[in-house]
Amino acid sequence: MKNYNVFIYRLYNKVTKFISRSIFTMKKSLIIFILLICNNAFADKTYWELGAGVTALNTALYPGSDEDKNFVIPFPYFRIQSDNFEIDDGIRGFLFESPDLRINISGGLGVPVNSEDSTARSGMPDLDTILEIGPSLELIFSGGRKKPHEFRLELPLRTAFSTDLKSADNAGWLIEPRLTYETLRPFKTGWAYQVSTGLRYASDDYHAYYYDVPAAFATTERNEYHADGGYSGAFVDLVGNWRQDDLIYFAFVRYQNLSGAAYEDSPLVDDTNYFSMGVGIMWIFAHSKN
Repeated sequence: MKNYNVFIYRLYNKVTKFISRSIFTMKKSLIIFILLICNNAFADKTYWELGAGVTALNTALYPGSDEDKNFVIPFPYFRIQSDNFEIDDGIRGFLFESPDLRINISGGLGVPVNSEDSTARSGMPDLDTILEIGPSLELIFSGGRKKPHEFRLELPLRTAFSTDLKSADNAGWLIEPRLTYETLRPFKTGWAYQVSTGLRYASDDYHAYYYDVPAAFATTERNEYHADGGYSGAFVDLVGNWRQDDLIYFAFVRYQNLSGAAYEDSPLVDDTNYFSMGVGIMWIFAHSKN
């Protein structure tokens, strides 16, 4: 028994030393990696901006709802642009980029819903904020990041999480293949806009989060329902902005048609036309000299 305890003790020491060395090595590698990124991101040719903004948003409570709500949302603004690295409305060039192909980071947001505000969801649990993030493969047909315009195919694949800002739960995944035309502002002052159109597909658990009606919440007017995954609708996005020195004014609108969606028969779908629109302003209060 004594020899067994000695063996376990020695094995424990070896394992803990190995783990400690591994963690130390990973920390050194991470520090070196961060230093390399910082060296690239803040090189002499890099331009950065820091600011803050606010947007006023009107949107349906959720796609399929015939009731809407207004939101006022403040947000920070941060932009870095260099030859090989860019953070603006996404992270570009950090993962991979060639003249005709790029891997970007794609994100999305679903607003929280208080079921007391929704006639269709009355008596059901509230919907938390939905956060979406994942990679996007982009194929550039014409133009480019440093040219006056760009026409591209985007293939974003995102995983979704529901969160009350205290905890988060997986809410499935979605993919939104789209065609995008974007103009790029050549000077500090002027117009820029972006138009996108595409299709939306999602997993059954993503659809279930919005459109399932469990037996416990079924009523005479709201049948039990369980959504399938698949087609989730077609959409058009339009975003435009005008910059005047350190102020940026912007507006956006999204239209999504839910006809033929996998969840169209859900009793929680009252309208197959979904609109979301808003306006806002950003103030750039700090930027690099170059």
